[in-house]
Amino acid sequence: MRTDLLSRSHTGAEVGPTVWGYASVRTTSCLLGEVPGVRPRLESRTDVVVPGLTPRELARVQRHVVWRATARPGRLVVTTGLVAAVAALAGSWALTGRPLPLVALVVGIVVLATVHGLVRALGPRLGRTERLALRRAVEIRRTRAVDASSVGTPVLVAMSAVEGAAEVLDEAGRALARELLWSALDAVRRGDHDDVRHATTAMLRLAVRAAQSARPGITEEPLA
Repeated sequence: MRTDLLSRSHTGAEVGPTVWGYASVRTTSCLLGEVPGVRPRLESRTDVVVPGLTPRELARVQRHVVWRATARPGRLVVTTGLVAAVAALAGSWALTGRPLPLVALVVGIVVLATVHGLVRALGPRLGRTERLALRRAVEIRRTRAVDASSVGTPVLVAMSAVEGAAEVLDEAGRALARELLWSALDAVRRGDHDDVRHATTAMLRLAVRAAQSARPGITEEPLA
C-alpha cells in the first residue's frame, strides 16, 4: 500500500513573516488514522523569497500576506453561504416563477461582491514596487528527503543557519541575508557551483557573527 495515498487530509496553511519574506506551513494527516510505518501528521513548509525590497516595504508585504490569509476563512464561509442561498433562491424562482426570490438573488450577489470588495479595501495596500516584488518572488519547498549531492543543499543549510540567528540580526543584516540568498538561488539556476559556495559561505559567516554578538566570548570558526 502506497503511503502517499493515505495522507490526503489537509488543514489550512498557517502563514507568517520570515527573514526572507514569508512562509506557509501546511499540516497533512493520515486519513486512516494510526498506520504502522506512517507518521500520523506531517508538516510541509514553503518559504517565499521576496527580492529587492527595503525593510519597510517588506513589512508591508508581510502584513498584506498575513491579512489575506487571516481573512480567507471568513471570506470562504460567507461566499459558500451566499452561493448556497443564491442557488436555493434561483431554484425556487425557477419552480414558482415568483419575482421575490429573484430580487433576493440580486441582493445576494451584491452582498457577495461587497464582502470581496471590503476584504480588499480594508487590507494593507501595496505599492507598485511591492506588487512587482511579489510577482518575482520565488517559492522554496522544504522536504525531509534531500539529496546530499544536490547543488541546493548548501542553500538550505545556509538558510537554516540565518533563520537560527534571525532574532539577533539587525535590519541591515537581514537585508544582506536576503540579497545573498537571492544570489545563491540565481547561481543554482545557472548551475554555478562556485557562486553558490561564495553566497552560502557569506550567509553562514553572517549567521555566526550575529550569534557572536549575542554571546560575547564565542570565537568565530573559519568556514571552509
